[in-house]
Amino acid sequence: MRRLALLAAAALAGACLAAAPADEPLDPDKAFVPTARLVATLPSAPGGERHGIDVEYRIEPGYYLYRNRLRFEVTPPAFLVGPPEMPKGIEIDDPFLGKSAIFRDRVTIHLPFAVSIAKPGRYKVKITAQGCAEERLCYSPFPQEVVVNIPPGYRVMDLPAQEPPRGLPR
Repeated sequence: MRRLALLAAAALAGACLAAAPADEPLDPDKAFVPTARLVATLPSAPGGERHGIDVEYRIEPGYYLYRNRLRFEVTPPAFLVGPPEMPKGIEIDDPFLGKSAIFRDRVTIHLPFAVSIAKPGRYKVKITAQGCAEERLCYSPFPQEVVVNIPPGYRVMDLPAQEPPRGLPR
């Protein structure tokens, strides 16, 4: 009987250890989850007129993204967006990179349209990001990709005159 009780206790302890969460950091695609959506608001909307793509990151607790390590590219490249509009972020003294601005929990980055007419279709937003698992490790820059669909007839009306992105003809 005693032997049976010891066996049951050992099995229960093994089951508890197997069920305990591993202290391994998440893969970057699970720690930093981006989504994209088309935004088009009127000048009378709260916050004013906005046209473009919003990339929203859901960042797991205990993780953070570096603000200045985010890069965006929309393909096909015929579709032009301006420089990303990002919140300031939280200033920290990072153990990996020193003074840095980071994002935690959720952040929305706006990619404004630099054209007045968007050809309908499926567009990919290719992202290069870098972040860390709090005080454990810093990931190498990692690629991610989200998709946004532009419906037929979509038109950005009354955009202010903008300088073309650097490197493009006027």
